Amino acid sequence: MMPTSTWDPTTMTDAIIFQQLLDQEAKELQEKLTNLMVESIAEAENKILECRELLHKEIYRLSIYDKDIQEGFSEKLMDLIYRRVNIMNQKFDCISNFKINYYLRHHYDDDDDDDLQQDTLSIPSVSFSPTMIMGTPLHLLTEEQLKLLNRGPTYVPLCHAYVSSSSCVSMKEIIQKQYKVLQHHLSSLFQKCQMNPARLMFINNEIKNLYTNIFSISLPNSLRQRALYEKHLVQSIREHFKTHDLLLRRTADRRNVFYLAHRPEFEEKTNEYMKTTDTFELCKNINEENLQETRDYLTKMIKSLNEAFQEMFHGKTNKNVFDKLYITIDKVELPYLYFLPDISQKDDLFVQPVVVTQHSATARLAHFLDQLLRPVVERQLASTTFVNGADFIRKLNDYIEQPQHRLRPTTQFVTIKISNFYTMVAHGTMLIALQDFLTNYLIMPTINNISMGRIIRLTALFLHNNRFYYDHKIYRFAKGSPMSFPLTETLCNCYILQWQKLLVQQPLIRDQFYGRWNGTINEFHTMIKMIANQNSDIHLDVKMGSSVRFLHAHIENQNGTLYSRVYHESTIQPYTLPYVIGHAKVVHSHWFRSALIRAVRYCTSVHDFNQERIYLEMTCLANGYTLEFIEKQIDHFFKHFDAESLRSSLDQHVYNKLRRRLFNFISEQRNILETNREAEKKHERIRLSYLYEYGPKRQFHEQLHKILSTHLNTSTASSKQHNKLKLILTTKQPHSLNALLSQQKPKHELLNKNKLLF
Repeated sequence: MMPTSTWDPTTMTDAIIFQQLLDQEAKELQEKLTNLMVESIAEAENKILECRELLHKEIYRLSIYDKDIQEGFSEKLMDLIYRRVNIMNQKFDCISNFKINYYLRHHYDDDDDDDLQQDTLSIPSVSFSPTMIMGTPLHLLTEEQLKLLNRGPTYVPLCHAYVSSSSCVSMKEIIQKQYKVLQHHLSSLFQKCQMNPARLMFINNEIKNLYTNIFSISLPNSLRQRALYEKHLVQSIREHFKTHDLLLRRTADRRNVFYLAHRPEFEEKTNEYMKTTDTFELCKNINEENLQETRDYLTKMIKSLNEAFQEMFHGKTNKNVFDKLYITIDKVELPYLYFLPDISQKDDLFVQPVVVTQHSATARLAHFLDQLLRPVVERQLASTTFVNGADFIRKLNDYIEQPQHRLRPTTQFVTIKISNFYTMVAHGTMLIALQDFLTNYLIMPTINNISMGRIIRLTALFLHNNRFYYDHKIYRFAKGSPMSFPLTETLCNCYILQWQKLLVQQPLIRDQFYGRWNGTINEFHTMIKMIANQNSDIHLDVKMGSSVRFLHAHIENQNGTLYSRVYHESTIQPYTLPYVIGHAKVVHSHWFRSALIRAVRYCTSVHDFNQERIYLEMTCLANGYTLEFIEKQIDHFFKHFDAESLRSSLDQHVYNKLRRRLFNFISEQRNILETNREAEKKHERIRLSYLYEYGPKRQFHEQLHKILSTHLNTSTASSKQHNKLKLILTTKQPHSLNALLSQQKPKHELLNKNKLLF
């Protein structure tokens, strides 16, 4: 067994490089094999389309043959032909299903609501599926352990809670413990509905009994065996990581891929980052002697925030605001920092910091300020901001379709990326930018009766008090703030608005499609350099050419004609699904549909769209989803948007109509979103989530809907409420491989949930 107690970088370099080369070659082989499968599928589909068109032509020709004597194919003969064609199609589907299942199925957790079955088909030695990234040779993981890890951080081992609990804990106790998640959401709902305590207790007991009775069932033996197998596999991987000093992380690009690293090497990267960054500032070292002193230090910070809130919002008229901001000390959790591997550069590994801020001291303040500022900021940025890639493509197409804005053969595109967007400037500079923004753009000196001065002061309190734990130290943000707060983006947009004004006010730029440059390329670079010098805190990455990549779209000027398609980053392992939290199958189903919609909006050519559709299907297949799952999504997509003919004929004219339909669908989606928000305010649309691993889920949903509809109808005294109520139930699966194996949260007394933090 390879010793790992000490790490010598000089002797390990060759081994690491060799491991990286092996890993790269394996992934290149996997990509080539999958690409060949994609090509085969595309060729087969094209052949089917050609044969289908030829068959239809022949049937049409023969059916109208010799009109003078009114002779054609008899109904009986036509029926025989169609039946024969159907038999051929069924045979082709059967063969295709077997081949794809044999080569691609990856034992993914593709269970339906109430029918969990274990796939017994063996996996071939050559995998088409994405695999985790090996950043170290220092491991002796078995083939079975690697297969589990290759499923990615999203994968949830079956029924983990059922087999992980102590043998003395009953099934009923397990279920009642899981019920607490749903109970928390129900409490928030009933508080909004202002129900009386007696009715509230009755409903809670009724729902708790329903949850307990439905889900307190034993696992079938086959599922229990698989759950135990995966439990032991996870335990063996943990022990292996501990023995060999290994570290597992999901990648920073939010794909469903793990990165395996040697802990000393990874920590060397993170330590170097902390030494060189100017984003964080050290506040306090922690040791056993000053642990209570550190608690007092953090408690004092929270008390000072509450005192500031009390000073600004004392009195009955401001009580509502004060209650929104007040921090309950025993509910606060100290944020912590961890790092994810950034593999965007093939030649080197970088690390990306992530600060977990759930239940932090500044969370309520951040939410309050964002609700105040975001609507004002978004109104000012509306003309120069794209909501997403679809919004960008639609506006670009609308713009160039106007006669005065048509592309010329010499037109070039420019993209300007701010690489340090969330940590651009120090807090003092950010506050000055916010004050300038409020002074220039507020019609009244208040927002929701909160004065400009108070908004500035509250923002300063937020920026200066974002503290977190890392490596036995307390740090705070010296630049920017945690990315997990939407307020961070809002404040950055306030600052960047001043920079945008400087850009579009240049004498050679006219405010059209964001900005249009009518000078030479050299003059443009000179102008960008001047702006960069005036704003040295902003790190700009400028790209220019007849083709550019922007928001995952490839945009190209083909001799005066706009061409676009979906762009896949070369640094991201192909055929990977996104990393998701929650019920993977449900979330990936939504992702698949959204990806199909995006493909239509991005791709100007029907053939590019068809290629992207096959790529998406292969991505799902390579990650273990069934043909039935894929066919259901594809069929619903084409039927919903009235484009079923594209499945049998790649007609550019029909495709163009579909694109226009989906561009218009953007407005429909916004209207639906606004309607849903209004329904949620009126308690006509309710979102609830609960822990789920096994049991009759549909039955629970139906009975819960009945209970809530009945009692909410009575409490609101509305005869129409029962019919209007829409219940959105989602399941949570907390035991993902990422949660079980990554160990992102450090172990320290200050982070212990079982004790009061401060």
